[in-house]
Amino acid sequence: MFEKLIDSFEKLCLQIIIEILLVPVTIFKLFQDPRRCYDLSVHEMEKKEPDRFHDYLSPIKLSVYTSVIVSVLLMDYGGEHNFLSKMKGLSMVEKALFIFLMNNFTAIIFSVVLLWYKKEKVNTVTFRTLLFSFIYTTVYTSTPFFILIFSAMLLGQTADVQSYMDHLDKIASSGNYYSSRDNIFFIIFFVFFTIGIIGLFKLFKALHHILKENFRYHPYVVWFFTLLFFLIQLYYAKGFV
Repeated sequence: MFEKLIDSFEKLCLQIIIEILLVPVTIFKLFQDPRRCYDLSVHEMEKKEPDRFHDYLSPIKLSVYTSVIVSVLLMDYGGEHNFLSKMKGLSMVEKALFIFLMNNFTAIIFSVVLLWYKKEKVNTVTFRTLLFSFIYTTVYTSTPFFILIFSAMLLGQTADVQSYMDHLDKIASSGNYYSSRDNIFFIIFFVFFTIGIIGLFKLFKALHHILKENFRYHPYVVWFFTLLFFLIQLYYAKGFV
């Protein structure tokens, strides 16, 4: 009995390590080609359930490792005015579930809209494919913030823009030089800004590919809804973070 428990614990630890290592691999592949958000979901859903998502992390797990972690970090490093910092009276499991649903709210809505257009039921492979595809697209907005917040945490800084601007104003008014931590954070912020701009282009391309494959209308109509979905997702991600 004890040996079985140890073996189970060993398998669990190994699985967690593998999944953590697959996080940067999956994100890199999605940034490399935004069409993979949809194509990878289709390819994996064609397999039997035990054979799915061995080479890449599944969208659900990827969302847990990125969006939820970003949101939890924001509770401590995002300032008091952040939406997440106001969540009171919930257990850690309830917060994790709530954060996961909120982070993927646009993915759920977009999937339901396309499902209604395709006249499919919710409990189908089509819905899962669409949902997985749209959850993958959230990587383009969550990854830059993950880099920024995690780096700020390691450097002992804050991700709250107003607080950090006050910190810089104090240094400037005192006539002191910026510390090495401030200079490193400037570099990290530049990387965040660069990846954020790239992520916006990748997000637009990914949404266009998903709609093009599922929305059989004139190309101009597809482009219109791509822009609409893009603005909705961007506005929601901006307001949530």
